[in-house]
Amino acid sequence: MKKKTKAIILITFLIIFALGTGAVLGAITWIIQDTPDITDYKGSSQATMIYDANGELLTKLFKENRVYVPLEKMPENLKNAIIAIEDTKFYVHHGIDFWGIARAMVNNIMKGDLLDQGASTITQQLARNAFLTLNKTYYRKIQEAYLAIQFERMYTKSEILEMYLNEIFLGHSAYGVETASLQYFDKHVWELDLAESALIAGLPQSPNNYSPLRNPELAIKRRNVVLDRMYELGYITKKQRNQAQAEKLHLAQGGSKKQEIAHYFILYVRDKLIDKFGASLVYNGGLKVYTTLDPTMQHLAENTIKNKIENGFIPSFQSGQNGNLQPQLSLVSLDVNNGAIKAMIGGRGTDQFNRAYQAVRQPGSAFKPFVYSTALIKGDYTTATVINDLPMLASESNKKNLSIWPKDYGNKYRGLINLNTALTHSVNIAAVKLIKNVGVKNVLDFTTKLGISTFTKDDYYDDHYSLALGGLNRGVTPLEMAAAYSVFANKGIYTEPHAINKVYDKNDNLIYQAQPASKMIMSEANSYLITSMLKSVVENGTGHRAQMKNRDVAGKTGTTNDYTDAWFVGFTSQIATSVWIGEDTRRSMEYDVKTVGSGEAAQIWGEYMRAAVKDMPIIDFQKPDGIIEVAVDPYTGLRPNDYSPRIDVLPFKKGTEPLQTEKLHGPVETIKVDKRSGLIATANCPADQIEERHYLVDSGIRIGPTQKSFRENNANKKAKDLVRGLYVVGVGEPVQQIDSEYGIPKLRRNGKPHYELKPTRTCNLHPDNGFNFNSDNSSEENDSNSNNGNQTADDQTDNNQNQTEDNQQDSGRSIFDIFGSD
Repeated sequence: MKKKTKAIILITFLIIFALGTGAVLGAITWIIQDTPDITDYKGSSQATMIYDANGELLTKLFKENRVYVPLEKMPENLKNAIIAIEDTKFYVHHGIDFWGIARAMVNNIMKGDLLDQGASTITQQLARNAFLTLNKTYYRKIQEAYLAIQFERMYTKSEILEMYLNEIFLGHSAYGVETASLQYFDKHVWELDLAESALIAGLPQSPNNYSPLRNPELAIKRRNVVLDRMYELGYITKKQRNQAQAEKLHLAQGGSKKQEIAHYFILYVRDKLIDKFGASLVYNGGLKVYTTLDPTMQHLAENTIKNKIENGFIPSFQSGQNGNLQPQLSLVSLDVNNGAIKAMIGGRGTDQFNRAYQAVRQPGSAFKPFVYSTALIKGDYTTATVINDLPMLASESNKKNLSIWPKDYGNKYRGLINLNTALTHSVNIAAVKLIKNVGVKNVLDFTTKLGISTFTKDDYYDDHYSLALGGLNRGVTPLEMAAAYSVFANKGIYTEPHAINKVYDKNDNLIYQAQPASKMIMSEANSYLITSMLKSVVENGTGHRAQMKNRDVAGKTGTTNDYTDAWFVGFTSQIATSVWIGEDTRRSMEYDVKTVGSGEAAQIWGEYMRAAVKDMPIIDFQKPDGIIEVAVDPYTGLRPNDYSPRIDVLPFKKGTEPLQTEKLHGPVETIKVDKRSGLIATANCPADQIEERHYLVDSGIRIGPTQKSFRENNANKKAKDLVRGLYVVGVGEPVQQIDSEYGIPKLRRNGKPHYELKPTRTCNLHPDNGFNFNSDNSSEENDSNSNNGNQTADDQTDNNQNQTEDNQQDSGRSIFDIFGSD
């Protein structure tokens, strides 16, 4: 009976043991099957390094901040320090230190915590850090041991140590010894001395506690423990240990946190990299990206805008929607020859919205050069072509509620001007008349070739004349505007803007090299003509704040309605830069302290660019072969004669220059005129009603200087909505007859304007003795003036002038035979 009982007990034990062993083996097998495969392991994720044009590190993009360094570049002291403090038997065991595990289990039992110590080898730590979680469970410990054995089976000790030193977390955002070296000491790992190597080797046990940035005293104590252990194992001498332990910490200033520049440029580069390579490779692949950024120009751009904000030149108001300060700004600089982005600012903060290429805003008058360029390319226009800058009806369909459109700035109109003057002073009417003549589609087709990609189908309506003033359905971006203006500076060649020159993979293989597309958009001659006109904008017009001493500059201002956007886009022969200012919500920049417009944009541009190009060679705009400069009369567009009161010297493509000499100007006589009647003043006319007026002797045409105001008389409109304006007549310019309410020129049957002519009668509004200040007039003339029935003096004047002009035309000697063609 006893034997039978013993047998039952033995069998039961064996069954339980077998079942237990089977369960354990089954569990281990299941755990192993659930363990990651390391067959294709090539190391953990690495940070992508982004460098400026000088090869200096700008920033890193990473999931884990890691820069991989081969083992041979690491100092021996660092390798020995890690082995000494983390895994003394590293070169002996096969992934697991069984004696260490037994010792740890005893210590854990004594502490009452079976998982307190793990006795992990370097290989086990690599397995855990690369593939597993940090949870203290038996499940994870079994996986860790299995992976360690696999690592030892598949890799050499040197490969395992290299992987470990590049994998391990060493505090804050640093993964791997190279990143830690840069973070704590601002030096590469191969530059570390013994004390610094020992400090980094002491971090893996508790990176945050032993961080020299957070707890410098604890970091030194831990470093000294590592040095003692290195001495015990014979890695260093006693003298080396003592010297290293006596060293003070020499940490990087600010913990190696250099002030980041070019935040928005980096965002732009990041987006381009992700578009090309995908987010996984960008954040994990250890790419080396060499960009076009000029750090000096970037610093100048950032400091210029910072100073303008700090001194109140650019106001600061908190936005209620996104919390960003308003107004926002953007600045983009390009190398005009190769399209390289040299500097970029996409806002006045560090948000993720890059206004340099993501903000699509109305360009205002900065769009006008594209209209003028189209006209020059078309061939019917030259820099001297004359346009009549007087108001036009907005629409002829609504006869009861007339209005004029467009309006010139300040409601001032210049009359007869050439294209060069029109662009110099950003005349709206001239731009609209041009686009009417050359066609909306032609302007859009040309501008698209300049790289503007934001047009919509609604922009292509034939009557979309507001396009000439920058009235787009969407708008433009500062980056594309800078690239478009670069064409003018680059002799008509468009080059696609780019920010990345080269990209290497983590093994230093070249995987991308910039080859920006370039194409001829306009002839060198036409590009020079528009450049010359834009140079005049800076020298004599709205862009004067962008002037430089001894260096050619060209550019154009742009301010939209209600001051929602302000621009200056300009260039030298080397650099094109666009500056934009505006609120994110497209609100007006009319503040209590000031109104922000294109003048502010031009001033920022000028201050930045003067510093940016200071050390560049002075290269003026080169006049190409086939361009000649010719003196012209600005009111006729023809060659001047001896009496021409003003001369413009303008460039022309050879063969398009005027050959005729103008016949408008000649001897001038001055007479006294009663302002109310427009007739020759008499002795009885009030003195304050008399003015001197100038007339050409041959034609009798009145010439400036003078001014003529007009104002709408409409009781159905509010005073602020009434049409009003001032026609400013230049010296020697023929004075046109205009409508007294709308300023629209009175036209002849052939579409040409009527001009004021010299009166031939004396004023009859004031009783007098017939005395005339200017000439002897017969009593018959005076009688005829007094017998005009119900006609007013103004009616008499107009009739007299119209009759005189018609008589001249009928006799074969019209005003425009005298004037010449326009």
